[in-house]
Amino acid sequence: MTLVAGLRAASYGVPFQPVGGVHGSDLAALNGWQTVTDPYGSGKEVYVIPAIAPDIAVMHAAEIDVDGNARVYGSPFWDHVLTRAAKRVFVTAERLVPTDVLRAQPELTLVPGFMVEAFAVVPGGAWPGSMHPYYDVDYPAVEAYMKDEPGVLEAHLAAAPEKQDQQQENEGRKGKSEDAKEIQ
Repeated sequence: MTLVAGLRAASYGVPFQPVGGVHGSDLAALNGWQTVTDPYGSGKEVYVIPAIAPDIAVMHAAEIDVDGNARVYGSPFWDHVLTRAAKRVFVTAERLVPTDVLRAQPELTLVPGFMVEAFAVVPGGAWPGSMHPYYDVDYPAVEAYMKDEPGVLEAHLAAAPEKQDQQQENEGRKGKSEDAKEIQ
């Protein structure tokens, strides 16, 4: 809640955002958060979280068009506020779709193209997380990644969809070159 409050402050163009639920926690002291008195007369103190304006936000979308308009189905979690708070926005997406597809339901466009500096089509780019409606969380991959053992990161990266696609592509090329040798 406090991270989102800081992002909201930046996206709204204000220096801070009030937030509830911090009283009684050490978070305020650890982070140096200040309080303000309710200006409407209750006399209550409320913590205010300073604006958080990332230099770059990178988000993964379900679909994107050639103009950079990005769509996420389901809950965007904090993608909306993050893309508004950041100074620059980069998007990866499951697939490229015709602009007419996004224009047919403009209310589903999460990030308009004028906010997107660059994008890339990266099928499986949210793995091992989910991207509705394309795939669910890969819980076995998450559990394997969480193990505290040597080689976990290497095994995780080797299992990534883009690595699997690359291996299949290389095997396809190898098969084609072997076929070519047989013909000669």
